[in-house]
Amino acid sequence: MEARMAFGYENWKNTTAGIETGCVIRLKASEIISAAQSGQPPVRVIAADIRQHLGTQQNNAFIGRMIREWLGPTFRVTGREKWQREDGTESGAVYDQAA
Repeated sequence: MEARMAFGYENWKNTTAGIETGCVIRLKASEIISAAQSGQPPVRVIAADIRQHLGTQQNNAFIGRMIREWLGPTFRVTGREKWQREDGTESGAVYDQAA
């Protein structure tokens, strides 16, 4: 199953959703790091910019994975936090930074 997931993820990164997510992550890099350091979900920083891609379980998982990979090994997931969006709720991983 992991092999299929990794293959799907690599393909997804080259879709419009993956490319737009990657661009927004790079554009909002400092805000994403600040959110991760303060215990807020980094996806919340970019949610408004990629809202058309959020909502499906697969897209949400791939977006979360892009953020985790971008943050790197100095950050680890410690839980999830939900927040209200105009069309429902969303959740994202929260992190802490290794010393």
